[in-house]
Amino acid sequence: MTQGVGAVDRAFSILEAFQTGDTSLPLQVLADRTGLNKSTIIRLISSLEKASVVVRRGKGEYALGPALLRYGSLYQTSLRLSDHVVPVLNDLMQKTGQTSAFFVRDGNSRVCLHMAESYSVLRSHLRVGSVQPILPSGSGQILLAYSSDPGQEIDAEAVRRKLVVLNKGQRHPEISSLAAPVFANLNELVGAITVSGPTKDYSRKAVGDFKEALLAAAAKLSDRLGGKFPS
Repeated sequence: MTQGVGAVDRAFSILEAFQTGDTSLPLQVLADRTGLNKSTIIRLISSLEKASVVVRRGKGEYALGPALLRYGSLYQTSLRLSDHVVPVLNDLMQKTGQTSAFFVRDGNSRVCLHMAESYSVLRSHLRVGSVQPILPSGSGQILLAYSSDPGQEIDAEAVRRKLVVLNKGQRHPEISSLAAPVFANLNELVGAITVSGPTKDYSRKAVGDFKEALLAAAAKLSDRLGGKFPS
């Protein structure tokens, strides 16, 4: 494992101490969350303030600074989705033996943007660029559930609570799938990641194994795209 620079690692631990909903944090909370003593935090924050990565708000209160927004914007501008999605899909396909794919929404349709095809007997049931109805697919339910207007055809709250949708032969009796959400910057849904294959492969035990691998892949891809996957 590559060794990091201690001071840099500690500085990043201060940034990572901020959680969703935190507008600012007092010095004591930063100390509690990082495990660093206050004098070390103050010394590191001095450098972070110079770079506008952290700003002081009130007496002993600190917040994330505007430089992070610029860095985030630069990252989003340079981001090529395929560079991150394709390796995750290939890894997921290898781990599950199922075809893995990444879908985005286009109105009332879903589009297969990327895929890694398995060597199952049901090869070619999916194509990159194919446009299909958004329902009754599992990926479609994910795409709808996280939209501003999910409609009445699905229980959006239940989908968001479960994180994974199992579609066992609903679209085609010989094909089953599992789908999960993928998030990007500001935790906006960017698409749905899926595994699919012969319905006969989707026993209760297999579904559990596929689900575990799918959730890990969704979390990994969300992290790469700047999002935070729900725990």
